[in-house]
Amino acid sequence: MTSFMNIRECPLPGIGVKYQFDTKGGHQLVIIVHEDGRRELFSVDPQDNEELTLIADLEDDECVTLSGLIGGWS
Repeated sequence: MTSFMNIRECPLPGIGVKYQFDTKGGHQLVIIVHEDGRRELFSVDPQDNEELTLIADLEDDECVTLSGLIGGWS
């Protein structure tokens, strides 16, 4: 089963790129990929779309491990 996920991409000059998507359950997640390669994972406050809560600051090996753990099946 394949599903379409609306991923929004926004350049952040001098910082990197922000990716945001909504889950089917109504949660909003943001990933910021910094120019130096760091990645930050945030959740968006459902009451205030401008308020972000940092979930984790991830390095390359941690991203690979996390993606393996939460990788879905098609």
